[in-house]
Amino acid sequence: MPRRSDRPLQVGGRGRGRVDHARAVSVNRVGTAIALGLVLGASTVRAAEPKAADAKPVGAKSNAKPDNAKPDKKKGSKEKAAADEGSKKSLPAARLDAARGALAGEDDAAAIAAAESLGGSGAGNAAEPLAELLAAGAAPARTEASLDALAKLGAAGALTAPRAFEVLDLYSGHHAPEIRQRAVKALGTIKDPRVVPTLLARLGDAAPGVRATAGEALAARRERSATPRLFALVKRGDAGAASPLAALATADLIPQIAELAGTVDDGVVAATLGDYAQRGDVPDRLRLDVVRTIAKLAGAEATTALVEYIASVPAKDDRPSKREAQKLLDERETAK
Repeated sequence: MPRRSDRPLQVGGRGRGRVDHARAVSVNRVGTAIALGLVLGASTVRAAEPKAADAKPVGAKSNAKPDNAKPDKKKGSKEKAAADEGSKKSLPAARLDAARGALAGEDDAAAIAAAESLGGSGAGNAAEPLAELLAAGAAPARTEASLDALAKLGAAGALTAPRAFEVLDLYSGHHAPEIRQRAVKALGTIKDPRVVPTLLARLGDAAPGVRATAGEALAARRERSATPRLFALVKRGDAGAASPLAALATADLIPQIAELAGTVDDGVVAATLGDYAQRGDVPDRLRLDVVRTIAKLAGAEATTALVEYIASVPAKDDRPSKREAQKLLDERETAK
């Protein structure tokens, strides 16, 4: 059974808040074993959310297409078909029973192998033995393997919220950061909107890796409500928030990001602006301003941002921002 945290986590560092007391978990009917484990299992710890009072609320557009682009119905249909296929595929009862036996057995290697096999199956019912094990509690190695397997099922479109949300939501507040991070990663693969509040809360987690994983999941979902919190993290110099913020930021937020130069690590600013410049929906006139701003920043991260931007542009594309970035890069190299 997952161990309870004896006291709330304390978020250290400048500008970090405290973590609230453990929260109760509401349990839907996911089987007797799962329900019992969820009620008596582990206590979750609500993360302190970063204050975003200085960040202007922005309505970010999708970074996959220009603002006026039509939705890619063909791509959406393919993704839905893949998810439907994953949910339709199922393992025979005998295999599920064998997996349950291995997961609960004394052989750690066999248990981990069973979890990996279930995760790689892509079957809709493969999550059941994994969720049961997690609800009852297991040794760290088995817990990590089971969470990784659920994340793999989710990536294959075979993980649904009713089946796994409760147990993953529970483990997102586990006392061990590596467990929280794995749970958050798996939660991010669930399409149900119920996962969003948990992902937003984990942006205030004490562990940088958990915050980064939550940010990546929110960016992948194009969750615009995360933008102010991600900006607040970048404003505090959190490198893990750079790429997610770049994915969600709108043009009106870029000057605010640029103004952070000199107040936080220039590398964080360079990484954020560099990733933003690589987006396909950014007008090239704005990219020109972005690459010029990057070139004014000190450190290897700014050079890397310019190099990566140039490399992201197709060889035959002679856009002005690419030429400017190459010129500025050459000047930096000459100045060494």
